[in-house]
This record gives sequence, C-alpha cells and structure tokens, in this order.
Amino acid sequence: MTTHTPLPQRRMTIALARPGAPALAVPVPLPAGPASLVDILPAVRAVTDALQDEAARTLAEMGRPISCGRGCDTCCKHLVMLGEAEALALLRTLRALPDEHRERVTERFRAGLERLESAGLMPDLYAAFTRQPYDSRRRGEMQTAYWELAIPCPFLDDGACGIYAERPLVCRQYAMTTPPEACRTPFGPDAALVKVLPPIDLAGAAAAFDGQWVHASRVLPLLLCLLREVPLSQRLFPVLEPEPMLARFLEFASEHYARKAQPS
Repeated sequence: MTTHTPLPQRRMTIALARPGAPALAVPVPLPAGPASLVDILPAVRAVTDALQDEAARTLAEMGRPISCGRGCDTCCKHLVMLGEAEALALLRTLRALPDEHRERVTERFRAGLERLESAGLMPDLYAAFTRQPYDSRRRGEMQTAYWELAIPCPFLDDGACGIYAERPLVCRQYAMTTPPEACRTPFGPDAALVKVLPPIDLAGAAAAFDGQWVHASRVLPLLLCLLREVPLSQRLFPVLEPEPMLARFLEFASEHYARKAQPS
C-alpha cells in the first residue's frame, strides 16, 4: 500500500517567459524543503492550468469557446497514460481518499481490469507499456481497442472527476472546441475533433524527467497503476530543492515539448 505524509508547503509566484508575449505570472505551491518530482507535481499542475486557462480565454475571444463541461465525460473513457511520477502521485491520492470513497474507486479499478481480461486485451496492453520498446503504432492500436471497451475512469463520479484538483496532467490538457457529441467517435473515419493544444506538453515532459535527469518516456495506463503499485512505490526519485527542480523541468519542457502553433 502506498502511504505518504504530505510535505509542508509554501506558495510563490513564478514568471513564465513567452516569446512575443508578456511573462505569465503563475502562483504555485512548492514544498518548503528538498522534495522529489512527485512532490512538486501540484506546482506543475498549476502551470498547466494557467496555460490552459489562457488558451481558453484567447479562443473565447476568437469566438471558439471550449465546449467541455461537467457531465461531458466521454474523454474519461480514453486510455489515459501517465508518467511514473504521476502514477505514483495518483496512487497516493487514491490511498488518501476517505475509506468508502477509496473502496468504490478500488472496485472500479478491479472491474475495469476484469473487462480488459474478458476482452483478451490485458496481456497485450500490459506488455506494450511495461515490457516492449516504445512503438507508437502499437500503442495507437491499444488506444483504439481500449476505447471500444468504453471503460470509465475509476475516479469518475456521476459524470464528473472525483479527484479534479489532483487529476492527471494529460486530462488538464485535453480540451475541445467542437461539440461534445463529436467526441463520441474519436477514432472513426469521419472524426472531426478540434483539440486545443497546449503551448507546452507538460504531461509528455513529466514522463521523460525524473526531477534531475532526462530519460526515455516511461508511461503507464491509468487503469494499470494498481497492478504496478509495488514497483512504483519502490521507485527512487532524486530529492532536490524544489525551485531549481521546477525551473529545470520547465526549461526542459519548453525546449523539447513546445507546440509551434494552436489549431486553426
């Protein structure tokens, strides 16, 4: 079982430099002392939210508002993939839930895994993300096959995210300007989705950074996190001062995961 005592926090405001635009001031929470990448994820989430909020305001001014909202939960049936730090943070969030809520979510994890087993998808899915070299085509096939099973995220409660404040970075970066009904056929030949691309893919960067060093992306499907709880809890992340760690992470992300343009 993954247990964790939250570190003392402090708040500070960072300035995100942007070419051709004023710096964006973002209030972030950071641990008060040395910490790991897992511990500074709340700050990364705050940056992600700030960038997404600004993109949403810009698109609204252009007459193209974000169409996502409460009850629009189609995206919560996708194959959500997390970096190792995020997967461990998600398990900590699960273990910190009140008993009844945690039991409901854990049962949904089990039910989802049983669906994967019944469909015969579990061996290939597990191997594709834990044993085999990265293969974008193969993982794309896994995404489509997973979608067809319509397995809801274990944290989904009555059409809304039950851990909204701690939801994964990729979920924060997922937004559309097309009508919600278009999301029901994301992989069909007539799919017509217009996704709002963040200026920096912080979710992708978090899967390729351990707090100190850059490495090949390591991702795990959200639904498989419980199966990997023991190795994830034994994963050693560098413990460093949080401010330079966050600065290095954002520098890495802006250099390697920056988008060239928003969708037209």
